[in-house]
Amino acid sequence: MKSKARWAVALAGIMGACLGTITSQAASNREANEATAMMNNAAEEQRAAAAARAKDPAWKPACAEAGVIQIGNSKQPGALKNFCLNAEGNILACVAPVETRKSAQGRSTQGILVYSPGGKLLKTMPLEIKPGAIAVGKDGSIFVAGDGRLLKLDPTGKVLASAASPVAAEPVVIGEEVEEMLKQTKRPIKEEKARMKAALELRRADVTGLAVTERDVFMVVPAPSEFTYRVYRFDQMLGSPKLVVEKLRGCCGQMDIQAHEDKMWIPHNARHSVESRDRDGNELSKFGKAGRVKAQDFGGCCEPKNMRVLSNGDVLVAESGPPTCIKRFSATGKFLGVVAAVGDAKGDCVRVTVEMSQDGSRYYLLDTTRDAIRIFQTKS
Repeated sequence: MKSKARWAVALAGIMGACLGTITSQAASNREANEATAMMNNAAEEQRAAAAARAKDPAWKPACAEAGVIQIGNSKQPGALKNFCLNAEGNILACVAPVETRKSAQGRSTQGILVYSPGGKLLKTMPLEIKPGAIAVGKDGSIFVAGDGRLLKLDPTGKVLASAASPVAAEPVVIGEEVEEMLKQTKRPIKEEKARMKAALELRRADVTGLAVTERDVFMVVPAPSEFTYRVYRFDQMLGSPKLVVEKLRGCCGQMDIQAHEDKMWIPHNARHSVESRDRDGNELSKFGKAGRVKAQDFGGCCEPKNMRVLSNGDVLVAESGPPTCIKRFSATGKFLGVVAAVGDAKGDCVRVTVEMSQDGSRYYLLDTTRDAIRIFQTKS
């Protein structure tokens, strides 16, 4: 059963499907019934955990929701991929249309949309790539990636440099371990290998995270032939790519990265931990453990999904849930409190990018299920 579980998690990471669905499709009728029973037990455990959290004062959030910036179509979400803040506090949103869908403004958009902190559209920066990750340097330079490419833009959107993802054209090889997993589907192995190879080839172009320091640019990409993630380091003009971290375990296509001073910070979601590493990838420290009840623990199958490192070194982490929430920790991992909790979120296994305004008065949280960014403010 251990190898079957590993196969289910791995395939979920590629296809974005939930563990129960994959298990039901891949297993025999008897195993499907077992999976259904496990899901029912998991649902009961979630209800019990939610009841315990409701009684715990440590779960009381410091902030309340103050507004929503609706960027895409809430009834047909999928275009809003990511966002970050620039030095002026404006929101730089990555938008890539899904098929022929249009934005809330009634036009097809592919690029970066710049919004004021209150949600007014200020500028549109069209891009040739579909952006999925974004970061801003101290000098105002914008780094954005997608479709297997990494771009450096000036604050007006002019392209200053461009580089290919180191794995975008790397051959996909179906190894023995993956082939053994595919055999467990009980389907024709030749067809399954072809389907898996096509999925991995498509996945190579993804970029799941970007982070910038004064001298480095870090980019997270999927490993081309297995279900892990890698971190590559570039110089400021996107040259000299170097592999610095590999074998990161992520779920549902998510692996974020942030940076502070000369250090990388990684929310290693399938390990329920936050890791600090030097610029060469050596681990310096880590904190966190799995748990659905205590506020300082990380719940769900793979949390935390996203994070930010604040100017004073404190760490914001965001969980897609359930419950969908923002938590704050010190740089050493001391739990400092729940910043915000989203009561009406379904707890989907999705990206939940988090940001804080420079004055600390506002927090922003990505809601890809509504193509929106939620705003939270400290309770008065």
